[in-house]
Amino acid sequence: MNSSTQIRGFHVIASIDHINASLIWDQGKCSRFNWLWFDVTTYLPYTDETSYENSLLVQQSGSLALSSMTHVMKSLTPNAKNIFILLTKHQLENKDNSTYIGMSIQDLYQRCREGFLVNSDLTLRAQLVEFKDHKLIKSKKSYDGIEHLMIPIDNATLTEFLEQHETS
Repeated sequence: MNSSTQIRGFHVIASIDHINASLIWDQGKCSRFNWLWFDVTTYLPYTDETSYENSLLVQQSGSLALSSMTHVMKSLTPNAKNIFILLTKHQLENKDNSTYIGMSIQDLYQRCREGFLVNSDLTLRAQLVEFKDHKLIKSKKSYDGIEHLMIPIDNATLTEFLEQHETS
């Protein structure tokens, strides 16, 4: 595509709140996008933006965790939802195992491939980043260096979540 190609009537409005925002694009890209930069700092507290922040880690059980999981699940793709459901079911199947440290990434990848949920290890890992960002999973390496995934929510809440998801 020619760098001077423009689409008439196409405009993008975006905002960013990051200390290094101006470093995201180099000068060439900035001029091609023809960005207009405005500092619109309000100095207001981030109450809405941070209302769900760390809610799953702060309170790992009960209605807040269930509400947070349900809220995040609404924004996920069907395959992503099924990956999380697969992890949930595996964790609940092992709830009585005192040595359970989570599902290994290799096992998860194999099950996801069998269920046609991912087509590569890279696709799965990209999805796991999404889960980690939302604090839906924790990652831990075992003594042999294998990475295991666990949902940091109590079993009763996970069971309730699974029941809600299966009835919807």
